[in-house]
Amino acid sequence: MEAQPVNTAATRAAIKRASQQARNAMQQLDKDTIAALQEIYSSAAEAVRDAIRARVDSTDTVPVGQLRELLQQIEDVIDRLAVERDQLLQQGLVEAATLGVRPYTAAGVAATGRAGQAVLDTGAAMRVHEVAVRFVQTFQAADGLNLSERIWRLDKGAKEALTRSIGQAVVSGWDAARAARSYMTGGQMVPFDVAQRLKFSKVDQLVNGADLLLGKGGEVWKAERVMRTEINRAHGTAYMTGAEKTPGFGGFRFLLSPMHSKPDICDLLAAQNLYGLGAGVYPDAKACPWPAHPNTLSFVEMVFADEVTDADRAGKETVTDAMARMSPEVRQGILGVEKADLYDAGQVKPWMIRSPLYAVKQRLARTGNA
Repeated sequence: MEAQPVNTAATRAAIKRASQQARNAMQQLDKDTIAALQEIYSSAAEAVRDAIRARVDSTDTVPVGQLRELLQQIEDVIDRLAVERDQLLQQGLVEAATLGVRPYTAAGVAATGRAGQAVLDTGAAMRVHEVAVRFVQTFQAADGLNLSERIWRLDKGAKEALTRSIGQAVVSGWDAARAARSYMTGGQMVPFDVAQRLKFSKVDQLVNGADLLLGKGGEVWKAERVMRTEINRAHGTAYMTGAEKTPGFGGFRFLLSPMHSKPDICDLLAAQNLYGLGAGVYPDAKACPWPAHPNTLSFVEMVFADEVTDADRAGKETVTDAMARMSPEVRQGILGVEKADLYDAGQVKPWMIRSPLYAVKQRLARTGNA
């Protein structure tokens, strides 16, 4: 059952402080998780390179007869990578949900060093935690995929990218080697394109195929986006569920990420006062537009009802009002250059602000405004 807290200023202050501590811990969890993920992918890349080196012959190339076994070995490397990554993801989800519910527990309140009482007892906190993790595991995003399907796509994509790149280089090199021998036997110079294909099939170039796993735009970058998004979702889901069980709850404030470096949709969400509750404050989890996008590190913070001022209530506005307050540079960051131009021309309606540009263009074309 839920604890029976006294709705005092001390309890509210403790929850606020515990919420900040949880956000700080989430930033560290994100750093640690991404570092561990990069290590997993770096180790897998080195395993791929080792597999290639182990199969080269005296010409420093992989014989075509060895290719099938090599590609299977590469797929096995990705399968092992997936096990380690999935364990890291599950650990991250559990830790993030724990941090999300912690501000409402006796341990969370005590860690602030302030007087106050817990909102949730141990059993209730555990149920919130479990529901949050399960929600993330089963949640379907706009693309219709749940977490396991998204993870499966990561592995499928990694296997296809590696086996295609390395397989094509080996086969192309084998063909180039035959062609080069033919040209040389006939006393002709080997054409540049043939020499290049032969060069890229050599082991010192072939091992570079493993770099597809690494760096921005590589497979690890794709995995980072999924991991960060879902771990943060677990935290926010647990946090918001606990908040809505708290006496005096008044809404959620959308907080910009501490790493927010350039304007985007989050600037609007953190500034608009759609409900008369204050800038960026929404009445409940259903109304709160968090998370705003994948790979986000934004957070939400509980607002108590008595924090809402007369000025907040009087300042209730529409999305159009909020956008009008933004500078042209911020509007461009929120909408993108082309959509910002359409907005300034009066063609982007409030309900189209979060729609992708292609959807806006399709709608304008249908209405004859393109």
